[in-house]
Amino acid sequence: MRIITSLFSMLLLSLLLLPMMSFAAEIPPLQLFLDGKQLTAEVAPLINKDNKVMVPVRIIAESLGSKVLWEEKIRKVTVNKSNISIQMFIDKKEVLVNNKAVQLDTAPSIVEGNAMLPVRFISEQLGIKVTWDDLTRSVFLFNQESDNKVTKPALPSNNDISKDKPSVNPDGKDTTKDKPSVNPDSKDTTKDKPSVNPDSKVPDKSLNKPDDKKTDKPSDKPVAANPNQPATTTNIDSGVNKLEPVTVIQSISMEGDNFIVKTSGGKAIPDVTTTANPNRVQIDIPNGQLAPGLKLNANGEGFITEKNASVSQIRYLLFSKESSIVRIIIDLNKKIDFRASTSSANTQLVWSLSPAKERYTVVLDPGHGGKDSGTVSVTGRYEKDFVLGVGTKVYNLLAKEPKIEIILTRKNDTFIELPGRVSIANDIKADLFVSVHGNSTGKEEVNGIETYYYTEQSLPFAKLMHQNLLKSTGFEDRKVKQEDFHVIKNTTMPSLLLELGFLSNKVQENTMFQETFQNQVASAIAAGIKQQLKLE
Repeated sequence: MRIITSLFSMLLLSLLLLPMMSFAAEIPPLQLFLDGKQLTAEVAPLINKDNKVMVPVRIIAESLGSKVLWEEKIRKVTVNKSNISIQMFIDKKEVLVNNKAVQLDTAPSIVEGNAMLPVRFISEQLGIKVTWDDLTRSVFLFNQESDNKVTKPALPSNNDISKDKPSVNPDGKDTTKDKPSVNPDSKDTTKDKPSVNPDSKVPDKSLNKPDDKKTDKPSDKPVAANPNQPATTTNIDSGVNKLEPVTVIQSISMEGDNFIVKTSGGKAIPDVTTTANPNRVQIDIPNGQLAPGLKLNANGEGFITEKNASVSQIRYLLFSKESSIVRIIIDLNKKIDFRASTSSANTQLVWSLSPAKERYTVVLDPGHGGKDSGTVSVTGRYEKDFVLGVGTKVYNLLAKEPKIEIILTRKNDTFIELPGRVSIANDIKADLFVSVHGNSTGKEEVNGIETYYYTEQSLPFAKLMHQNLLKSTGFEDRKVKQEDFHVIKNTTMPSLLLELGFLSNKVQENTMFQETFQNQVASAIAAGIKQQLKLE
């Protein structure tokens, strides 16, 4: 009887272990790619006991032309490449980079004779861009040196865009809290944020709600190999060189007058360029891959048969394997307005096609005014006066354009609440909105141009305008930045907030109040608006 009971217990235990063994077998190993080519190492990338992604250093380093030396007795790995030397000891967190100590979160290890390092360290020290695809459990490495050799679209570099979204004040402080308002009876008009200055550019705190957070990191819960089983949480090191999720393009289609690109999600920020003669729209999606269903011909192109009255052909291709850019080209029969739609979502990019307008409406917003002086310069002059001068000059330039109706939110020293400025633009269904400001900080040496946007439909306009301002002013490039300032968050059209220099910098302030400078800046803003509307 005991023998039968023992056999039954063993059988029951085997049945209980079988699903676990089956699940373990179903989880595929992590895959490793360098510049689009799969690397076959003796050991695959793995997730270690500290929940960090580890990659084999030798195959990556040698593929990049580095030399790797292994010293068995002292368990030391040395990687040499041009001007960098990395020395590391197995199971020790301290690493020497050009003889300077660097502390790792997790120690190098040996797995089946291969030295394994955390992927973030590899990306920082060898100049590699790293992306992670939850769906395929793949680590994609892109050599920045080869990336520089690729012919890119004639657009401002994505390096112009600040990913970290710092506050308006470059030293990291909220100036509206550090100093009293010039007018103590100023009211907070936005209701959803603390503010001393009624035209304060302090970001809306609503952006910090969990639903609104954006991240370049992979999901905290990677997709499990078996969707019915829980996913393993992978802690990818955060920091400057963090993993960026790959956007898989699932489908491309026309639905009526809407052009729709469905994706796997992630932060897909497309670069959109429209041209005339020929009439064409070009969409570049960085960190992109084509789903298996989107087939390519022998020339490396794919075609979408769906069309409408304005579209003659839709093509797509993997424009750059090194930087993983998916390019979509829409050939048009005529000139159209191609606009990002508010119905775009995390997994769906939507643009609307409509007949080109005969006349466009632009709202120009000189910030502050009346009881709200804005920032006060180092010599006691007011931001509100500077921006009204620039705004008036832009107005005078664009008023001569037959295809533009230009509207100023204020033409004199009057105060308008923030919601009122937004309503002016939204109520008339303006095509563009531009708010003009002067910057300030507690550090007098800080100077430069900043261009802010909030919605993704505003990003191409922001990059275009920023380049114009840099060329016209010669000021330092403080980048294109995304922030939720009230006037650009709540307007429905492409909207910008321009910081045209630092009034807290004595040299820059003196320049900013000169007539010649203001004329140059006004011309740059007017040109940017005309370029965005395809009138120049």
